[in-house]
Amino acid sequence: MVWLMDKKQIKHVLKKRDRLLTSTKTLGISVLVDEENGSVADVGHAPFIRVEGCFYIYSSHLSSHIRALLNGSEARFFLIEDEEKSPNIWARIRLKFSADVRELARDNGRFSSLCDQIGQVHGPVMEMIRNFADFHLFEIQPKHGTLVTGFAQAFSVKGPAFELTEHLRKS
Repeated sequence: MVWLMDKKQIKHVLKKRDRLLTSTKTLGISVLVDEENGSVADVGHAPFIRVEGCFYIYSSHLSSHIRALLNGSEARFFLIEDEEKSPNIWARIRLKFSADVRELARDNGRFSSLCDQIGQVHGPVMEMIRNFADFHLFEIQPKHGTLVTGFAQAFSVKGPAFELTEHLRKS
């Protein structure tokens, strides 16, 4: 269990987790997409904001991974440390997780304020795309996943706060 680590080690892992959550700007999205010959994996990304533990993305259904989200496909999400900021390319800090996903309709009371926040974080392009009919606002609430902070430093995490639940020691 994670609790076998000393407090200093746990604090260091939590610091790396928190730095990843505050420094990354795009959320990776992995889904299975139905095609004529069966399902294939598709990967995309979207700028995000994080509010009260949930991620919010605003993306176009012209992308197959967004269409898959709209169609209710199960997805996995990921964040990864910037290559240039990582001291070791082989051991970049990363987080992958499953989540509950829902689209927030344009008439939802939070839609406008969340779009405003996305624009504040990611710049004026948001104002240009805000009224595009092919764009959708999604709320992504993390359930559980894996945090990797270095060699032999993989942890199970749960919930929107990515609480450490177990230090993974077996493959």
